[in-house]
Amino acid sequence: MPRPQALPSHLARAPFFTVAQAREAGLTPGRLRSGDLVTPTRGLRQRAAAAADAAAGEEDPVLARVRIMAAALPADGAFSHLTAARLLDLPTPRAWQAGEPVQVMRATGTPLVVRDGCVGHRGLESRGVVVHRGVRVVDPLNTLADLAGWALDDLVAAADVVAARFPDAWVEHMPRVMARRRGGRGVARLRQAVALARPASASAWESKARVAFGLWGLPEPELNVDVLDGDGCWLARPDFVWRAAHVVAEYDGDQHRTDRRAWQYERERRAGLEDAGWAYVELTALTLTQPDLRERLRRRLQAYLTARCA
Repeated sequence: MPRPQALPSHLARAPFFTVAQAREAGLTPGRLRSGDLVTPTRGLRQRAAAAADAAAGEEDPVLARVRIMAAALPADGAFSHLTAARLLDLPTPRAWQAGEPVQVMRATGTPLVVRDGCVGHRGLESRGVVVHRGVRVVDPLNTLADLAGWALDDLVAAADVVAARFPDAWVEHMPRVMARRRGGRGVARLRQAVALARPASASAWESKARVAFGLWGLPEPELNVDVLDGDGCWLARPDFVWRAAHVVAEYDGDQHRTDRRAWQYERERRAGLEDAGWAYVELTALTLTQPDLRERLRRRLQAYLTARCA
């Protein structure tokens, strides 16, 4: 089989190119069907070798996919919903997987985006748009509102991050964003999540734990504050502190299992707190999600907080 005609240098160097660009460069329809090219989406071509390199490389796969799709989508659109959350580095309920469709929004009255690998939405005229990482994205406040169908703890985790990163906009503009969604899908959950948002939360799992505490009727803890001993010496900065009850709780992520130094540090810190009279409660993803362990955690916290506040 003869080797395919060499691509013009400007197309060979590009991460991808449009069919229109290829035709302007003199490539035939047959050349565009050659095995050394792939079709990431209708109207685009990419060298198969470049696609393989990108898949094996360190570039953010979400951003790589979005940049390709942006070249084929109307210029007046913006990435929205889950795609926007991923681009804005908000915590999401699930990790990105190859093949996940991108979500894009245009103004009401314009044609809905209909394309393989895309989910189209309308309503961009009532949302702000930012250019982030080189692509147009619905702004963080409106992205949060668009995700109001998520479970409450997932939505609170995202709200905590938005409130922490954009404190001025959160205070000044979030009430207006919610007012514009009056009567919309998930608006009650959105209001609840906004009310529960705490910018001091340090991780998505800490946010989820705090939502569980509220559902269990526990008093709201302080978040990530210093704890001192009776002589005023620093002991720790736990994730959750119930100061009146002398109870702290810590979420231990996977790094505490895989990093021996981190594990040892946590053990020493816990011993110091307990020696100073604090009750220490350890949380993990399992204790927050497995029903029997979650119930055991609830009972333990309630018992500590009740007994030590009596």
